Order: sequence, then structure tokens, then C-alpha cells
Amino acid sequence: MPLIEELPPSVEATLRQERNGHGDEPPALAVKADIGKDGNLGERWVVVDAEMVRVLTPNGTRAHVDVEVPLSDIAFARTENLVGGGALAVGKGTDAVELVRFTTPLQGRMGSVARTIEALAKDEEPPVVSLDDDKRVCKKCGRPLREKDDVCRACIDKRAVLGRLFAYAAPHKAKAVALVLLMFAGTAMTLAPGVIIKNLTDNVLLAENRTLSARHLLLGLLVLAFIGTQLAGVVLTVVRGRLSAWLSQTITYKLRTEVHQQLQRLGLSYYDKRQTGALMARVTQDVQELNHFLVDGLQILVVNGLTILGIVIVLLANNARLTLLVLLPVPLVIWATRRTWRFLWRRMHRMWHLRSSLSARLNASLSGARVVRAFAQEDREIDRFNKRATDLYEANLQVEQWWATIFPGLNFLMTAGMFIVWYVGGRQVIGDVITLGTLQMFLFFLGQLYGPLQGMTRIADWLSRALTSAERVFEVLDTEPDVKDEPGAVAMARIEGAIEFKNVSFGYDKSRRVLENFDLKVEPGEMIGLVGHSGAGKTTIINLLSRFYDPTEGVILVDGVEMRKIKVNDLRSQLGIVLQEPFLFPGTISENIAYAKPGAAPEEIMRAAKAANAHDFIMRFPDGYDTEVGERGTRLSGGERQRLSIARAILHDPRILILDEATASVDTETEKQIQEAIARLIQGRTTFAIAHRLSTLRNADRLIVMEKGGVVELGTHDELMANPEGKFRRLVEMQTEINKLRAL
Repeated sequence: MPLIEELPPSVEATLRQERNGHGDEPPALAVKADIGKDGNLGERWVVVDAEMVRVLTPNGTRAHVDVEVPLSDIAFARTENLVGGGALAVGKGTDAVELVRFTTPLQGRMGSVARTIEALAKDEEPPVVSLDDDKRVCKKCGRPLREKDDVCRACIDKRAVLGRLFAYAAPHKAKAVALVLLMFAGTAMTLAPGVIIKNLTDNVLLAENRTLSARHLLLGLLVLAFIGTQLAGVVLTVVRGRLSAWLSQTITYKLRTEVHQQLQRLGLSYYDKRQTGALMARVTQDVQELNHFLVDGLQILVVNGLTILGIVIVLLANNARLTLLVLLPVPLVIWATRRTWRFLWRRMHRMWHLRSSLSARLNASLSGARVVRAFAQEDREIDRFNKRATDLYEANLQVEQWWATIFPGLNFLMTAGMFIVWYVGGRQVIGDVITLGTLQMFLFFLGQLYGPLQGMTRIADWLSRALTSAERVFEVLDTEPDVKDEPGAVAMARIEGAIEFKNVSFGYDKSRRVLENFDLKVEPGEMIGLVGHSGAGKTTIINLLSRFYDPTEGVILVDGVEMRKIKVNDLRSQLGIVLQEPFLFPGTISENIAYAKPGAAPEEIMRAAKAANAHDFIMRFPDGYDTEVGERGTRLSGGERQRLSIARAILHDPRILILDEATASVDTETEKQIQEAIARLIQGRTTFAIAHRLSTLRNADRLIVMEKGGVVELGTHDELMANPEGKFRRLVEMQTEINKLRAL
């Protein structure tokens, strides 16, 4: 479906008049914007026909034409990012006319509108887009989804979340049933002392009609029963606790591993929108919160619920009238508990958000410890952390103080039944309506009843925390990876290395393209050098080739097969990447080289290190290949880390090699060693190399000079240098002058 929405009658009527009788011709584009001319939320329409771009505002039976721009006066159309949204503009040369403004949810759509207008103005074929391409709305309620969310928070069914959590116990049904039976048995042991106390009072202590020996015998039996029920209760509690711990740990282990697996599957676009610390909190803190609920909160809920039910049944069987009086405060307690739940739910969300924010700040501060100290910004980082810690402190304090305020009130409401029993029950004992044993049983069970009731009031807290955490965990699990194996994806055991970009366009932000209609055909074994200013699109090509992202438009072919139709693992297993800032994992040198090939023999690791000119410096360490590299390889120099990265790529033996500024941050001597290693590495492989030191690309088969997402020059090093007005030659001359100045 093209970018044509149904026009309001007032807009249609005005268009017919503006077109002088040609109103029946369908527009080439008709899209609604959501910010009015006055800057407030409102309806405006962008309508394009064969000659004109118009912006109209509905007004009763007519529409007001706000802007008219002939297509012949348009050389470009673009969107501009603003706070909370953007603007659509068209123009020619340096002159631009703002057409409409729009909110953030329409950025993707308006980016498509801009590209369509520009294509129509240039008399080109408009891009194939749809009104549904950028729709991120809830399928249930139609609300727009936030950019970093894939789940509609307004439509989350809390009962369904809880049910989904319990579904993780399904593979362990036998143990779950055993746990429930243990809870029933434990509840029975809890109720038994009340019945024993009644019999002890009425049939032993006050049973003057019985013989002394009979009373002594019954006393002994009842005391033994008391001891037996207590011992049985202890044993049942121990067994129940151990079984519950096993079950809850099994569930949380599965959740934690599933979340981590899902995070490994999600594309880089997911991480672009989120902070690392916040994601770490979901794997650690949120899953641990669920563990607390399953170990403690769930048992409190079930055991206390069974205890309350059992006590009420026993009390009703002995004195229904007194029982009903005892239960008078309960509806008020339930009402207060429900209010507490609603109050806490909103505040828990804020508290969890602040906790994630604090984790993210801490992660950034610790990861960048070297930079922080290099710029003497310790005090600034302390202030930034303290600001977030203060926000979390205030949020936590608000919740805890609210509990400290409401809990004593709930406690008083629940203990009000005790006063009723003493007064009403005491009068009934005096009037011989009930026995003293019955009164003592009531008092005992009231003590047993109010404890669970108090615990049940905390269930609101437990559930709020657990459901908030479960929601955050399931949001990760429910996110659909944007890069995944397509249905019918083919296996490709060996890639020859033929690469073709066909009319590829891409943008990290929906409203702005980084690549536009990029075309390139690369033969197997060919080395391609990518040159251009920062932001020209070089790294984007690498990201698309690695399939970290998929093109917005166009296709990439690998050996004649569309990349989307190749299994992701088959593609990436034959890609090798050497980055400007190589990432080393905590561990030994040997482990980091072997990361590309788990299980590699020591001889293979050493052979790769020698090929990367890394063996000599490795052997200078006392522990050789068993030397610990530290966090991110901080115990090694930049050149040493880079050579280990090259050794890792050599061991991987890729068919397609990507070099991203591999010599940008090293000295001349180290650069020479790295260049020798790279020369060995690229032999027989299709290679894409990005370099700011243009001399390092002299041996490339072809050089691509990029600017603003497009190719401005293409050829060999000598061909491009032969053009005195060429972009590449100017870049080389500028770099030569800079090197001369540095040499002074």
C-alpha cells in the first residue's frame, strides 16, 4: 500500500478547487501530520500530485492551504530532528521551506515522505514504502509503542504475567504438586495445637467429673500430640523449604539463561537504544527479585492463605456468630491492601527504572575509569552517581515510609478482632454459652490468624516487585530479533567471497539515511578500500556486510544469494573483523586468540600468533601464552592488543575480512609489524578495509571514496591520484601536509 491515507472531505473539496477541475486524479502521496500550524497537537495534511506539494489544515467544510511548493522548485526533501519530533522540509540549493512538523512516532513515516517527494521532484521512481512500515503500535489497544519497547505496558495482563511465570514450573509438575501437598500438611500441623488446647482445657484442666488418673493419662497424650505436631511441622517446613529452594532456583536459572540467550540473539539496534547497565539489571537484579518472590513471597501467599482458610473453617464449626464478629475488620483490611497494591505498582516501576539508571551510570563510570582519571573528572562522576543514587534513595524512602505508615494501621485493624473475642467471648463463657476451652482456642487461632493476615498485606509489596521484574524480563524475551534467519534460509558451508550491494539504503534513525542507493560489486579475493570523512557511511557498509543490521531498502548478495536468505551463523562464521579498538575478554592471551576457534590446539594458536607478529612479545611475558590480559586487555599496549586481534582473525580463517582502522592508534614501528601481519591475513580473502592513513590502502584493488552516504569516486590508487581535482587526491595531499607539520 503506498503512502496514501484517506483524506477528510474538507481537504478533498479544497483540493478539487485548487486543481481547477482535476480533483478526481488520485494524489501520489497523502499523509497526515500531527502538529498544527500553531505548534500544538493538531491535524495537517501533506498532499502531493503531479505538479504541486501542498500542506492543508482541515477547517470545518473547507481546508486552509498553508503551503504550496511546485515540484519543479524542489531539488531535495529531508526531515530535521527537533526536540520531541521533527520537521519536513523541501528546497533547492541553500533555500529550504518547512512544510510541517510532527511528533517522534511519525519520524519513520515522514522520512519515507521526504524520499518520495524528492523522487517525484526528480522524475524518478518513488521508493516502495507502506503506511505500515513504521507502525509501532500495540495490536491490542492501538497505542504507539515507545522506541525502546516492544511490549505495550498499558495492555500487560498482570495475571497472565504471573501465569507465565508459573508455567516455568510445568516441567517439574511432580515436585510442584509435592510442594503444595507439603503446604497443606504443614497447615494442618499449624492448626492442630488450637484443637489440642481446647481439649486440654475442657477435658483435662476443668474436667472435674473425670478421675484423676484418666485426666493424667489424657494430659500426657495431649502433650505428646502437641510435641508430635510441632516436630512434624518442623520436618515438613525443612522439606518444604529445601524443595521450594530447588524449584525456585531451577526456574530463575532457566529465566536468567533464557534472558542472556535472547540478549545474544538480538541485533545491535536493540543495544543502540538501551544502556548496558540497565540490561545487566534485568539479568541479575530482576531475575533475583523473582527468585525472592518464588522462595519467600509465594510460600507466604499459599501457606498463609491455607492457614487463614483452615482457621476460619475451624472457628465457624465451633461458634459461627463469634467467628463472624472476629472477621468484621477483614473487608476493610482487604480494601486497604488493594489500594496499597495500586499505589505501589506505579512507584515500583519508577524505583526499578531508577535502579537500572544507577546501574548504567556505575557501569559507565567503572568501564571508563582510565578516561575519568585522565581528565581529572572523579568529582564529576561522583556527583553524577550521587544524583542518581539520591533519586533512588528518595524513591525507596517514599515506598518504605509509606509502608511504615500504613502497616501499623493495618495491624490495628486486624487486632481489633481480639478485643471483640475477649468481650463477646468472655460474656458467653460467663453465660455458659461456650466453654473456656473454646474461648482459649479462639484466642489461640486469632493469634495464628492475624500473623498470616499481616503477611498477606505484604503480598502487595511482594507481588508489585515480582510482577514489575517479570514484566521487564518478559519484555526482553518477547522482543523479536530484527536480524534473524528468514524462513527457508539456506546453509552456506563455504563462501567464495563475491559481494554485491544493489541499491542499498539504510539509516540508524528512521528519519535520516546514512546510505542512499549504494551500489558496489566485489569479486572474490578482491581488496576494497573505503575512504571518506567521519559519517560518510564507511562503518555502515561494514555493519551491513556483517549483518549487524539489515538494509532499509535494496539487497546485499553474497555469492549471488541474498544475504537475508543465508543462515546468520553460516555468514558470520566466515567473517573476520579486526577493529580499531580491539576487544579482549578477561582471561589469558591463549584464550583470547582461541575465542575465534574454541578448542584450537596450542600449535594452531602459536602459528596464528606468529603470523600476526605477536609471538615474540607474548614470549617476553613470564607466563607466555598464559598471561592474563586484564579487563578489556588493559595490561597490554594498543599495538599488542591489535596484533592479538589479528591473530584471532587468522585463526578464524575467514572468507571475508573486515579491517576497520586496524592501524589507526599505533606508532610507526608497530604499524609496520601490523601491516606485515595484515598482508599475510588478506591473501586469498575478500577484504574491506577502512583507513584514515590513506597510504595503508595503496595495495587495495579498488578504492571507494564516500561522502554523505554515496560514492563520489571509485578506482585504483593510481587512477584516483591521477585526477588532480579528485576528492581522494585532495585527501592524500592534506594528509601529506599534516605529516610534514608533525615531522617539524
